Amino acid sequence: YSFQATGEHYIEVFERFRFDRAMVNSFVTVGVSTLIVMLLALPAAYAVSRMGMMRGDTWALMILSLRFMPGVVVVLPYFKMANFFSLFDTQFVLIVVYVAFGLPFAVWILRGFLLDLPKEVEEAGRLDGLSWLQIIFRLVLPMVLPGIAVTAIFTFVFSWNEYLFALFLTYNNATTIPVALQKTIDLYNVLWGSLSAGAVVQLFPVIVVVFLLQKHIARGLALGAVKE
Repeated sequence: YSFQATGEHYIEVFERFRFDRAMVNSFVTVGVSTLIVMLLALPAAYAVSRMGMMRGDTWALMILSLRFMPGVVVVLPYFKMANFFSLFDTQFVLIVVYVAFGLPFAVWILRGFLLDLPKEVEEAGRLDGLSWLQIIFRLVLPMVLPGIAVTAIFTFVFSWNEYLFALFLTYNNATTIPVALQKTIDLYNVLWGSLSAGAVVQLFPVIVVVFLLQKHIARGLALGAVKE
């Protein structure tokens, strides 16, 4: 038995299963939703982390509880609303859903990083007459940047690999990579070559993002570590 490398399956996933369009949809929906999540999560996490101990913990748990409900429970109402507002099979509906599901987790993670920051820096900013938004973006943001990178990567990966909502809320125009990958499996056959090639294409952007931000990931994990 002789092994011969071939790239025909990569060509097939792009020509037959339209992975080029699926990749564009994935990059747009995941990229925009991740950006919106991070812009909303930082002020929310800052507010929760600087509340009193009991109030902050209570609000943080309430925010995280929004993720406790399985996606399969709400996918049908989302499908009904998408049809009612004529948003079915659009990138916009996926962006809204990914923001709704990614925001609670991002707030919870960022809160852990923000709790490790010294409050003296913020108090000095208030003495200098800075508003709370200026304190966040001028003082807090540079200090918690590694934590933001870690949170953004988790948010990106979760949305990039999301399958359930993309399956029920899209059909053709806004199909993402996980749904396109599923099309390599039909009722009677599994196209293993195309499936493997599609899986590599799906994993490649995630590997690149993690590789480029690996220093921030290491610093972010150290920043959020529990200190004894």
